[in-house]
Amino acid sequence: MNYREYLASSPFWYKLLFVFFLMLLLLLLTSILGMAMVMLVYQTGLQEVMKILDHPDPSNIGVIKLLQVIQTTGLFIIPPLIASYFLGAGILSFLKMDTRPSYLSVLLVIFMMIIWIPVINFTAGLNSRLTLPEALGGLEDKIVSLKDSYYYLTTLFLKARSPVDLTVNIFIMAILPALGEELLFRGIFQPLFAGLTRNIHWGIIITALLFSFFHFEFYGFLPRFLLGILFGYLFIWTSSIWIPVLAHFVNNGIIVMYFFFIQPGTGSSKLDELGTRADLYFWLSMGGGILLAALLFYHERSRRLSVS
Repeated sequence: MNYREYLASSPFWYKLLFVFFLMLLLLLLTSILGMAMVMLVYQTGLQEVMKILDHPDPSNIGVIKLLQVIQTTGLFIIPPLIASYFLGAGILSFLKMDTRPSYLSVLLVIFMMIIWIPVINFTAGLNSRLTLPEALGGLEDKIVSLKDSYYYLTTLFLKARSPVDLTVNIFIMAILPALGEELLFRGIFQPLFAGLTRNIHWGIIITALLFSFFHFEFYGFLPRFLLGILFGYLFIWTSSIWIPVLAHFVNNGIIVMYFFFIQPGTGSSKLDELGTRADLYFWLSMGGGILLAALLFYHERSRRLSVS
């Protein structure tokens, strides 16, 4: 028995540790590679790179973006490709990359993600009002500080003045995360947890929790958790990884495009505020999103029945 056969027949915890080991190993290797590439491309030393990472600003955001591309590839894209080779019969079939979605499913998902913007914003508003007990005040201060740093860095990323900047941002903030995170979470973790619990719904929920936790942002946990659940069901309904990848891409791409064409100033934008209250926009968004999800479900079920 070779290692591939041994791993495929191993218990859940061994497979999970194997995936985490791949993630840590590839993150370490690509971080070293990223540092070396930055020092080579920008003709700078290691200490200067570390200063840039500690104090990013518009003049050095290119360094951060290059490191982001390399580390995202190492953490989210390469590990699931390697893991799927050992866990299944083939990379494409295990990750459901060989299943072509229908044109109608693609259109329904695009409209669904656009229509559900107010619902996502509403959950983000609920999350932002959550507070920790007074005994954990120190922890809450650190969480707020991390949130401020995250939004500052995100704002630096989103500032684009030319079509080239926009293309780079779409690649870094929409294409790479959508592809990498869906391959890892929906393609690898969701089948593992579904197999452990022997229940696809629990597999989706646990994976969505892990998906949201991995972003390390307390004040964005709830909307990401709900998006993770949505992406999980899209994956199950369509049996294609490309549908949750598309949904994830549209969700991130809307933000990138909005900031490029609208360029909101400081504070929250009109897009962020849409649906933050349980008003007409919220209920239209909720109803429209549920309707499109139902249409997608029945369309995919009809496709499977017609094939069988």
